[in-house]
Amino acid sequence: MGLTVSRRVSKKAVQRNRIKRQIRESFRLHLVELPAIDLVVVTKAGCAEQANQLLRVELDTLWHRASEKCENY
Repeated sequence: MGLTVSRRVSKKAVQRNRIKRQIRESFRLHLVELPAIDLVVVTKAGCAEQANQLLRVELDTLWHRASEKCENY
């Protein structure tokens, strides 16, 4: 998994690191459900203001969509 959280997301390193931790933990929990593919996660500017719970819900949705798309190939 590749992961990028740019300064455009947040100027504060604390916020960027929080987002990275949330993404890594969510990925770790869903690793057994995901197929063996390479993933790149690129964050957008609005995610720094979201609460951890909302980030987790969004990430769960994204992991589910990624696994569904890979089933077709």
